[in-house]
Amino acid sequence: MNDKDETEKMPKAGCAVVCLGLPIGAVLMLLLVSAVRNALGPDPIDICDRTQQVRDAILKAIETDDCAAVDADEFANLKELNLNNNQLMWLPTDVFDGLASLKELSLGGNQLTTLPVGIFDGLDRLKELRLHSNQFTTLPAGVFDGLGNLNWLGLSSNQLTTLPEGLFDELSNLGYLNLDSNQLKTLPTGVFDGLGNLQGLRLDNNQLATLPDGVFDGLSYLSDLWLQNNHLVELTVDDPLFDGLDNPNRWTTLNIMLDRQTKPPE
Repeated sequence: MNDKDETEKMPKAGCAVVCLGLPIGAVLMLLLVSAVRNALGPDPIDICDRTQQVRDAILKAIETDDCAAVDADEFANLKELNLNNNQLMWLPTDVFDGLASLKELSLGGNQLTTLPVGIFDGLDRLKELRLHSNQFTTLPAGVFDGLGNLNWLGLSSNQLTTLPEGLFDELSNLGYLNLDSNQLKTLPTGVFDGLGNLQGLRLDNNQLATLPDGVFDGLSYLSDLWLQNNHLVELTVDDPLFDGLDNPNRWTTLNIMLDRQTKPPE
């Protein structure tokens, strides 16, 4: 067989649909349907199987009442979700799936005792996460992984007794961390590793009696540190424990709040 014979058996470019044997009318109809779908946007999505309180909060945020036909664009572009004071006792891992544009998530004032690892997967644009006033006694290592843009994390008024090492390792942009009013008795040495941009850290109103050497090392941009109402009776603002906070390039003064003294502005 010569080259000419092979060429004649090859289908002509651009006839992929016609060569399937479809009549030209059917082809035109397919093209029309495709154009209409593109003009209308993606198909609505069904969120009826989500946890009831979460589903209702999403519907309220995007101003609709049909959980079976939620506008896909509005869902994907949702920026804030308020779930405060909803009597939530647990949440499934996939409850926030698809909310890729979320920047603020409030879960305060509920009855949550733990969070599954992976619950915040895909929320890489999240800036503020409020988890205050729940019933956490501890949190699993890795639960905040992937939240590299998080700037504000509130964990006050829980029942945390300890924190796993590495809990905050991936929160490189975190500026404020509130652990006020828990039951923390000790801290792992490297618990704040990776928080090089932290500016405010609240550890007041806990049960801390000692702090490990080097626990604040690397927090060179910290400007406010609250340690009041613990059991740190021997600690003073001149303790070597705070040497790791020294930074001549800090853009504001460093304030260390203890029970009976506050380090004056430098």
